[in-house]
Amino acid sequence: MKAWLIVNGFVDSKKFNELYGYLSRAAVRRNIELEIKASDSFTVPVGERICGKNKPNFVLFWDKDIHLARRLEAEGIRLFNSASAIGICDSKILTALALDGKVLTPRTVIAPKTFEGVGYNKPEFVENATRVLGLPVIIKEAYGSFGAQVYLASTLDEAKKIVSSLGHKDFVMQEFIAESRGRDVRVNVVGGRVVSAMERYNENDFRSNISNGGSMRKINLSPEMERAAVDAAMAIGLDFAGVDVLFGKDGPIVCEVNSNPHFKSSLECTGVDMSEKIMEYILEQMK
Repeated sequence: MKAWLIVNGFVDSKKFNELYGYLSRAAVRRNIELEIKASDSFTVPVGERICGKNKPNFVLFWDKDIHLARRLEAEGIRLFNSASAIGICDSKILTALALDGKVLTPRTVIAPKTFEGVGYNKPEFVENATRVLGLPVIIKEAYGSFGAQVYLASTLDEAKKIVSSLGHKDFVMQEFIAESRGRDVRVNVVGGRVVSAMERYNENDFRSNISNGGSMRKINLSPEMERAAVDAAMAIGLDFAGVDVLFGKDGPIVCEVNSNPHFKSSLECTGVDMSEKIMEYILEQMK
């Protein structure tokens, strides 16, 4: 069986390359010929076929280039994950909409649309949002990773300053879950079932991300937390996912869903290699 692992051609870091290595070795162990292909190598005009005669059996799409993903799907190639699911996860706005009514999430206000050169020059909607959501409040750029584009505003003035600094970027404002300050659970889901989970915690930051100095430890998931993670992944249509779940006073609260989870920390914490689970699942689906 031949397959492609599509990665972003502009990101070259040890952190990402290690993941590609795990996935490649998991494929080799299953006699899958997995060729790594960078997204910027597909310089094929619209209307012309990307694959030609070298069509792979499937594509493991480890990027967020949904335009390329859609073109491959249009040629009849099975993608893991799909273009639609990746697109939803890439946008915190689309994620909030997809999860609405499916799982418990933080109360969320989507910022109204503005434009480059205009920005958010009227603060009234920030005032209204803080009245609805309370303070402190979380402000998240719609696109971002590793917690780098997530902010905590303790006062209305702080919220206005953060929003002003975003220019014309899309963002959401979310209720701050005080019970889960600096901690959450990363739940890795493959094929509709939990394969591993770890608690992340940070005593010095409201964000728990390992990349921001957080720590990790094993955790035994409650049935409610497991169900929330699986339901979130299924609601978006993901074959595999890393679901971030908060500790809410009334039960688990799904915070974010990642279509291309960085699973090395989970592997180090739990001993479970997500790449092996992904490849097992893909082979089962391709029968």
